[in-house]
Amino acid sequence: MTVRVREAADDDVGAILDVAEAAWYAAYGGALDPSTITAALVEYYDPELIEAGIDHDAIAFYVAEVDGGVVGFASAEQTWADEVELHTLYVHPDRWGEGIGSVLLDRVTEWARDAGVDRITCGVLGDNAIGIGFFEAVGFRRGRRADAEIVGATHEEYEYEYDLRET
Repeated sequence: MTVRVREAADDDVGAILDVAEAAWYAAYGGALDPSTITAALVEYYDPELIEAGIDHDAIAFYVAEVDGGVVGFASAEQTWADEVELHTLYVHPDRWGEGIGSVLLDRVTEWARDAGVDRITCGVLGDNAIGIGFFEAVGFRRGRRADAEIVGATHEEYEYEYDLRET
């Protein structure tokens, strides 16, 4: 299997939405009510917001393709002089465990290194066992517990950090 990572384009919005929906239901289906997931997808994955992220010069937005189809995506932004925040990294659940998330993260890491930052940070919901397992397996360190709001409700979240100076 060959994974190709490239910059996202406006034509990818539909595929990005499909991956996000499948990943959210698979990752959060046991922790969040389906109506909460649906509302979160509507709020966070509005096609216009996705297009704005793709088109924004300060945001790195990538898609992963296998056999010409989008199977994952990642977005990140330099939020401080020494830090990149990973906003999203999702892979279609049918492709979990195939290394696609790692390939996407490698591309974001390359972009972050080119920007001259020291670390990549992200937040992972406490109920997202898949996300926690992934980030800890690739070398992110769990930081403090925080609260994250998802469509009006507060959920436990952990801050994660990947120190680029150590790798």
